[in-house]
Amino acid sequence: MRWVFAATLSALFVLGWLIANWCGLQQDEALFLRAIDDPAHCAFSILEGRIALMIMPYVGAFKAALYVPYLKLVPADAFTLRLPMVVLVPVLAGLSLWFWSRLASGAAIAVTAALILAHPHFTIPVVLDWGPVGLQLLFTLLAFHAYRTHSYAAVGFLAGLMVWDKAVAVWVLTAVAGAAVVFYPARLRPFLHWRILLAFVLGASPYLYFRLRTPNAMAGFRTDIDLASLGPKIDALRGTLDGTAMATYLFPLPLTEHPMGLLVVFAVLAVLGFAVRRRLPAFFWTATLAALAAMLLTGGAGGSVHHHVLVWPLLGAAVCTTLAALPLPRWSLLAAIGVLAVFQVNVWTLYWEGAALGARREWTDATAPVAAHLSQPGVCPGGVYALDWGFSENLNALGRGRFQVTTIADEWWRPELPPAEAAVAAERAANPQTCLLEWADGADPFFPGIRAAAGPVLSTRPSRVFLNRRQRPTIRLYETP
Repeated sequence: MRWVFAATLSALFVLGWLIANWCGLQQDEALFLRAIDDPAHCAFSILEGRIALMIMPYVGAFKAALYVPYLKLVPADAFTLRLPMVVLVPVLAGLSLWFWSRLASGAAIAVTAALILAHPHFTIPVVLDWGPVGLQLLFTLLAFHAYRTHSYAAVGFLAGLMVWDKAVAVWVLTAVAGAAVVFYPARLRPFLHWRILLAFVLGASPYLYFRLRTPNAMAGFRTDIDLASLGPKIDALRGTLDGTAMATYLFPLPLTEHPMGLLVVFAVLAVLGFAVRRRLPAFFWTATLAALAAMLLTGGAGGSVHHHVLVWPLLGAAVCTTLAALPLPRWSLLAAIGVLAVFQVNVWTLYWEGAALGARREWTDATAPVAAHLSQPGVCPGGVYALDWGFSENLNALGRGRFQVTTIADEWWRPELPPAEAAVAAERAANPQTCLLEWADGADPFFPGIRAAAGPVLSTRPSRVFLNRRQRPTIRLYETP
């Protein structure tokens, strides 16, 4: 059996390696590097702005801290920045297999692996990690392992790190705690010790201190219950479970209908998980569904694949314990693996077709030659401004401090800029010492307000167009005369 595990982990590493080369660095994927390159402009920094602890009010700088020694050894490009996440994929798979082996027999583990580890949304969100999700999944699995070894203080510390890494971890933590109250209330008693609580506070201390220091930090973010967006969020969750969500996000693929295979499998297993009348499957399914319900009901969040996949460790355990509780003959489990393989190949075909077609512009590899050009001495002495979304964090990450791209207006997300903002954008665009960036693929801008504010002077500026690897026009740079 060990050679099967080794082959699975090796295959996932190779798959992650291929995914890492699919597309260029995306804006949100590179956001964590702001904590290294520009800590003073993060949400919370210390030592006179030299060390960032919080990148955004709900995103911590833990991943950035891990990358500091790594980035001293390698040049920054899309592949090298993803390589640690490529390595993390088989690590997560190995931890999952080890965890499932403590819950069920080999046959149930094999079917669960065919469903979870082969799922596109196990590997792709981790490799690209634009959420981020990689460390969240790692901490969740490590916490389960720590619990099984009765290392309760470690569980508390890991839970704290989850909250610091990304505050939406409360969805998973609250769901697990709530399910434990229902099914295993006695097992919560060890966590009511002051040492475990102290360990949690220690792990989450940067986030907790930031929130105490700036109590209104989340004022611009919705955290209320929102039923109005429930329909679109359910559609997005369907795309996560059936494996298609990332395909249409990465590639310009026309998805006319969703494949139903994997979605039906998850639905049937959820029903069976409660029907078998065993506490362990019911516990994991309750925790999984409660976390997803919290995501669906939270205003302004919970509607994307990088949120939904946070339940992957819970979902895998729910599937595994359900299969272990079913009185199924061995041949039926082998047949289930074959059926799942067909479903997974069907979904993965979308991704291979998309990779051959080329990534969407927000994932374009044209950012690499743009960054190389901006890194030359004397280019854009007045600064570089973006006329749309998708150019700042990724280009700054590739530049590694040699230049700084900022959006030309502070309220760039508005469809029409306020007069004061529009005047600032027009002034910056008219400055002959600045450079301006916009999309050159002919599609509509993401945020037309800032493009319209700077528009009148663009016809007077010299420009050059950068091509992606398929020689298609992608990014236009308005240069200094």
